[in-house]
Amino acid sequence: MQLVKNCFAATALVIGLGISTSGFADEAHLPPVDSLLKTYFDKSVVAGSIGKDSSSPDGFAHDAAYNLLFNYTGKVYSIETKGRTGQLTELEKPIGTIEGQAAFPMSFAMLAMGMKTYLDTGAMPAGLVIPPVIDWTCNHCKLIAGDSTYVSIVDTPAAPAPGGMFDAASIEAMRMKGRAFTGLGPVEVGQLSSQSMSIRMAGCSAVVGVAGSDAGKVGTLCVNGTFTFDLSGIAQGNIVGTGTSNCVTVMHKPLAMQAATQLN
Repeated sequence: MQLVKNCFAATALVIGLGISTSGFADEAHLPPVDSLLKTYFDKSVVAGSIGKDSSSPDGFAHDAAYNLLFNYTGKVYSIETKGRTGQLTELEKPIGTIEGQAAFPMSFAMLAMGMKTYLDTGAMPAGLVIPPVIDWTCNHCKLIAGDSTYVSIVDTPAAPAPGGMFDAASIEAMRMKGRAFTGLGPVEVGQLSSQSMSIRMAGCSAVVGVAGSDAGKVGTLCVNGTFTFDLSGIAQGNIVGTGTSNCVTVMHKPLAMQAATQLN
């Protein structure tokens, strides 16, 4: 009888493992909600500089919040990853372009100037405090990838203007919220060039499809990458840099306001 019990237990264990294995295998399929979404993975590589304004006391252009204005352009690439780990291994062909204007607080300039001193003297300026996180945003952004064009939420007209989908307060709340993780330390200092310094950055923004197959759709664009300063021209008032971002764009068709209200 004990032998029968043991055999039964062993059989139950095998069956249980089989069921469990099947359960994990099922997880390889996309969840049902993804049938309502369009998801894109790509990489953007940009270059730009802080704008100048001769009428400004510091010689740089600023927005209303006194942020420095980094104007950039670049290309968007499809990517290749390792199947087992998802690790990025290669850029494939260009699939589009990106352009816009990032807004950096003055602490970015102080960080750049401090690192310039470090590269020149081997020591950071006395009294310079680098915060663990520096917030940043985008005043404009236009992404063309494949057959579709997307713009940042702040580039869409506010209701009730013709074509307006969102009120002004909602647009402001959904703008790019980015952070530079300076508390992690630099990715490199003086390694890419004698005057380079790279820091980690990330952020997300609501976006709207304005042309192509995703026209009329709404969603999010999230970036996770690195910004590299070229510090060689700071003494002459030139702050330039390059950025590389791993991007995920997820779009969906918006519900009518009446239907959306009923779901709340």
